[in-house]
Amino acid sequence: MKKVIIIIVVLILIGIGVWFWLSSKKVVPPGKKAGLSLTEILGKAKDLASLDYDMVITAPGEAAVTTKMWRKGTKTRIEGTFEGYTGVYLLDAGKELAYLYIPAQNIAMKMDWGKAKGTAGESPSEQSESVMKYNPVTVGTEILDGKSCLVIEYTTETEKIKSWVWTEHGLPIRIESTTDEGTSVVELKNIGFGDIPDSMFELPAGVQIMELPILGF
Repeated sequence: MKKVIIIIVVLILIGIGVWFWLSSKKVVPPGKKAGLSLTEILGKAKDLASLDYDMVITAPGEAAVTTKMWRKGTKTRIEGTFEGYTGVYLLDAGKELAYLYIPAQNIAMKMDWGKAKGTAGESPSEQSESVMKYNPVTVGTEILDGKSCLVIEYTTETEKIKSWVWTEHGLPIRIESTTDEGTSVVELKNIGFGDIPDSMFELPAGVQIMELPILGF
């Protein structure tokens, strides 16, 4: 279960990378007038200074799991249940520094940066090459959760991806990834674009930082 959730978390953040870095195919669904290209729509997200949302993950045969995420510049905050307990990941890509903070115990543990980065997902620029080579195409339009979306599809080495991109902001708000094991769904809910205080990405005052070997999860 742990491996599946981490893989799906990475998928949604790869999906966020899609908003700006996908290729410039101008595929227009039947009956739809030509308008902004896919790249132009996805490019709307590049001006987003900060972003927060609830990420709802449904894996085959598993109950839905909700994780709260905040992203601002090179910093990321993730709140959810990890390893069976409630915790907070705080990551700073600029410093390659990450902590797992456990509020109930008022402790924080330094994490292995490579593993933490995999959990949080890479930045759009880091994901660009891997996403672009899949040649995503627009297959239609839909209204999802009251939001007008382009529906795009592409296939990786291991799965088929279908994504609903919110045309107003260039964000993928639903991603379906299909493998031989079934289809996993990731949805973004309660999306916000307001400024996020820097304190959200910092450990609270008085937290005990455990002097342990760097955690590898």
